[in-house]
Amino acid sequence: MPAFKPLTVAVCTVLAPLGDAAPEVWVIVARAGMVVAVALAFVLGRDLGGWAAGTVAAAGVAFTGDLIGYSAAGAEPGWTIALALAGMLAWRADRPRLALACGVGCALLRVEAWPFLLAFGIVLWRRRPQDRALLVACAVAIPALWFVPEWIGSGDVLRSGSRARMPNPGQPATEAFPAWAALREAATLPLWPLWIGALVAPRAARPLLVAGLAWIALVAVMAQAGFSGEPRYSLPGAALVAVAGALGLVAFVRERRTLAWLAAALLLVAAAPKLADLPDLRSDQAYQRDLADGLAHVIDRAGGREALLACGRPYVGELRGPLLAYHLDVEKHRVAFVPRPPGVVFLSRIAAGAPVEPRTGPAFTPRARVALWEVRDAC
Repeated sequence: MPAFKPLTVAVCTVLAPLGDAAPEVWVIVARAGMVVAVALAFVLGRDLGGWAAGTVAAAGVAFTGDLIGYSAAGAEPGWTIALALAGMLAWRADRPRLALACGVGCALLRVEAWPFLLAFGIVLWRRRPQDRALLVACAVAIPALWFVPEWIGSGDVLRSGSRARMPNPGQPATEAFPAWAALREAATLPLWPLWIGALVAPRAARPLLVAGLAWIALVAVMAQAGFSGEPRYSLPGAALVAVAGALGLVAFVRERRTLAWLAAALLLVAAAPKLADLPDLRSDQAYQRDLADGLAHVIDRAGGREALLACGRPYVGELRGPLLAYHLDVEKHRVAFVPRPPGVVFLSRIAAGAPVEPRTGPAFTPRARVALWEVRDAC
C-alpha cells in the first residue's frame, strides 16, 4: 500500500462523491499544481530579479527532473513546490499567517518539510507572540493528521514509514552508500546551467539556495537511514535551487551583456532532451489511460466483480495493485503479485513493449481478454 499523506487523502475524500470521475479530477488537480508552481516561480523570480529572471525561473522549475511526468501521472510534487513558493511570497508580502498555512500544507504532503516548518515556527514564536496559540495548534495537528488516520486505518501508526523503507529496485537506498547516491541523483534534477547560476546567486536568492540544498541533504540523510532517497523526493529542493540559479544566471549575464546569447544557448541545450521527451510522455500517458479503461472492460467480460472475487484472491503485475483494488472495490492488501491457486490473475504490460506480468503457471486458464488485459483463473 502506498505511503499515507494527509493532504492528498483529504483531497481524495472531497472528490469521492464524484464517483468514477474522481480519479480524472484528481489528475487534473495534480497537474494544476505544477502549473501553479511554474507560475509562482515566475512571480518570485520577477520580484527578485526582473522579468528575465522570472522567465528563466519558471522554465527552470518546469524542467526540474521529471516534474512534468510526475504531475502528468497524478503525483503531488507540483503542489509541494507550489506551496513552498507561495509561502515564500507570502512572507515577503508580510503575511506570516498565510506563509504558515502554506508551510502546513507542505508538511501535510512531505515529512521532509517538517524541519523547515519547525524553524519557521520558532521564528514566528519569537516575533509574533499573538500567534503562539496558533503555532501550538499546528504543532499538535500535523503529527495527529499523519499518525491518527494511519492508526485507525491500518492499526500501525508507523506503517507509512515502514513502507517508505522498502525502496523499489535501482533507488539510492539499494546502493552501497545511499546518501551519496541520493545526492548524485539530485544533482541531475535542475538544468545544469542553473547550477552555474547558483554559484553566483545574488544575496536575495541565497535563502532559496540554502533551503533547496538543505532539502536535498535531508533526503540524502534519510536515504542513508533506510528510506528510498529516490529523486522525486528531492524535487522540491531542486526546484528552489533552480529558482536561485535562475536569479544568479540572469544577474551574471546582465553584468556581462555579451554572454547573454551564450547563457540562452546553454539553457536551450540543457532543456532540449526534456522537450524531445514530451511526445513520448504523452504516448505513455495515453497508454496508462487505456490500461485503466481496459481493466474495467475485462472485469465485465470476465463475469463481473462478484464472480471474480468468488474465484479467489486477485493477482496483478507490480505497480498495478492500486488500480486493480480500485476497480474491484477491495482493500489494497487483498491484491497480490505472485499468483497461487485458487485465484484470478490480471495480466498486462506496465508499458508498451514491457513484458506481460505477472507470470502464471499451467493451473491458471484463460477466462477473458481485451486489448491490453487478459484474465486467467484457477478457481
